[in-house]
Amino acid sequence: MSNDRFLLIKSWSYILWGDVDHVLGQLLVAELTNRIPVVYWPTHCLHNGYILTNGFELYFEPVSNYTIFDVAKPEYTYYPPIWNYENLFIEDQNKDTWIYRNIGDLLSSQENVVVADVYYNIHELIPFIKKNHPAYGMSSHQIYRYLFNKYIKLRSDINMEVQGFYNSWLKGNHPVLAVHVRRAEKDMVFDTRDSKKNGNQYWNKIYKKYKQKPQKKGKKLYRLFAKGKFKEPNRGYHKEIKKYINKYNIKKIFLLTDCEDTLNEYKNIYGSMLVYTNCKRIKNDEPVYHIENPMVVRRRGIEIVKDAYIAAKCDFFIGNDFSNVSHGITRIKDWADKNVKMMYWTFKRRKYPINAMVVVKSDKPSIFTRTAQRVKKLFNRFKKNKESRGELNAK
Repeated sequence: MSNDRFLLIKSWSYILWGDVDHVLGQLLVAELTNRIPVVYWPTHCLHNGYILTNGFELYFEPVSNYTIFDVAKPEYTYYPPIWNYENLFIEDQNKDTWIYRNIGDLLSSQENVVVADVYYNIHELIPFIKKNHPAYGMSSHQIYRYLFNKYIKLRSDINMEVQGFYNSWLKGNHPVLAVHVRRAEKDMVFDTRDSKKNGNQYWNKIYKKYKQKPQKKGKKLYRLFAKGKFKEPNRGYHKEIKKYINKYNIKKIFLLTDCEDTLNEYKNIYGSMLVYTNCKRIKNDEPVYHIENPMVVRRRGIEIVKDAYIAAKCDFFIGNDFSNVSHGITRIKDWADKNVKMMYWTFKRRKYPINAMVVVKSDKPSIFTRTAQRVKKLFNRFKKNKESRGELNAK
């Protein structure tokens, strides 16, 4: 590998586990292009806060022996062409336009430094994997595991906290079920009846955001020729938890949640079985505050990373398929398929996302459907009787 070809991986979402997902995809790009990866999360990332400090290295070990200072040299060329050695530390406010960020151009660029500040899913990169690459023939999940195992190493101080908590509360109490429950976002409604129009066909999920007007409890949402009803967020967890308890004789439940109300609910239901870390949580109706103190900011990041790695030490996991935290947990170690349950909604299975209010098709058929079913039933009966009379006449 040439020592003057770099892939500078900058932050994408400013959310810790969302950016870890972004880093994994770009690490694959680095391998496909034979470049040295350098990860740099700047000051404005949610869990950084330190001036001129790499937020990634507050939680994880460097992915290479090089830093952003090694790639900021006057003699180097850069792609996209908006970058130069003087502006690498700042953010491109127009990156959402994706100008100069075509995946083909990034892979074929001959510049010394390619700056990667947009997200590519592993699915999008699989067609570019050649036969001589270790990930050739792997599924997307296997590739994520390969990259995570190779590059993502937890800092020693955080690893000590993880191991200390595990030894104190979970070791010797297996089997343990980890459960990740996101705080319900009250201003979001997912309407499954518009799945074909608003759904992401690739993932087969609904990501359309609706602003919900105040409504009376239990009131249904109606549209022209369509009835709907609400499904409460997070209710489906308890049914799945009960299945695991009955089938695998679960002794402890490790709960990951950012919601104080959820924690109190699970305490009342599961009692002494419940285990959780002492971290910052807020109520359902409280806004999220971004604390400015850098020491506190890193502590909040450690709490998120710590919970995820503790969950990976458990035997079973129930997560949220809309959450980067849950996806990160599934990539920290190799899980058996039967040991992981990701809660989400798909049109065919009629599941639902558990981080938002959901509107689904009413179980009761509309008046038009009932009329059509009745006419069809009468027609089939008439046809059957007619055929019976025809057989008798023939005899």
